[in-house]
Amino acid sequence: MDLTASTIAKPPRQWEAQTFALLIAIAVAAGLGLLLLVTDLATRSARTSAEALLIENGLYITLSFGYTLGFLWWQRRTREVLRIAGDPNGRAADHWTVLAWYFALAGSVMVGYLLRADAFGDPAVELLWTAGRTAIRVTGFVFLLLAVGQVRNQVREQVARSGVIFRIPDLAARRSPLPPAILPTPPLRPAVDLPPADDDFWSRVAALGSGVAVLETTDAVARRWVSGDLTTIRAALPPGAVVTVFPQPPAADFTPPRAADEYHGFLEDDASGALWYQSVRPNRVEAFMARARRARRWALYPADAPDALTAVV
Repeated sequence: MDLTASTIAKPPRQWEAQTFALLIAIAVAAGLGLLLLVTDLATRSARTSAEALLIENGLYITLSFGYTLGFLWWQRRTREVLRIAGDPNGRAADHWTVLAWYFALAGSVMVGYLLRADAFGDPAVELLWTAGRTAIRVTGFVFLLLAVGQVRNQVREQVARSGVIFRIPDLAARRSPLPPAILPTPPLRPAVDLPPADDDFWSRVAALGSGVAVLETTDAVARRWVSGDLTTIRAALPPGAVVTVFPQPPAADFTPPRAADEYHGFLEDDASGALWYQSVRPNRVEAFMARARRARRWALYPADAPDALTAVV
């Protein structure tokens, strides 16, 4: 079965967890900023300027630096994910709300500089500017919450379009070969102009040696890699399926193939041993190779490989 047809590609779980943690941190900072805005307006007249600055610089500024550094680190991690998913320029990580947050951050810093320079003189005016700076920060938090949420959606869409599977362990339940079906499988539409997968065909496959890659195609579009000895493989193939055998075995140091219009991608998960099939176009080869470097074994076969053996069951 072609896993790319039945499985929607999703970003790494670790990235999703980091995104959720960042959203929580920003929301907490926004809530604290709103609380400080209210309390500052209510109690500012009863406190000295030094006391007010001590409270701000003690907790709020520390939290602000923390979420800012966290966002910058998360953005870098996001661009790494997009690079693997076929977006080397990281366009899915851009949104106008990110720029709006940068402007709000710059405005807050500018007002803070004026406050430290005692540029206002009048305590009442200084109170209004202090409250205004906190309001700018809270507005920035809102923009940043929107930005992270929107970028997360854009990254999910880009990964889904690319077909790059970051969560290969999720496919462990589809380990090849699949167990025999309990109910009889109805015959598939027969392929035309292909020889039968008879004893002579399998004798030629056996002569290729062990470790060959066996690809099963059903209904012309659904594909899966089948593993095991030849007896097990033959038993797992349903009637009417097209079987294609590639002589070069998958390996950790597989030799990249010649240029082609389309490739059959083979990946074996390093942790679970699950096999995963991907149809790879030339513009997706780089993304596939990024995943292959983390696999136990991999291979990339041209769809029109002249040395492949093909037959119909």
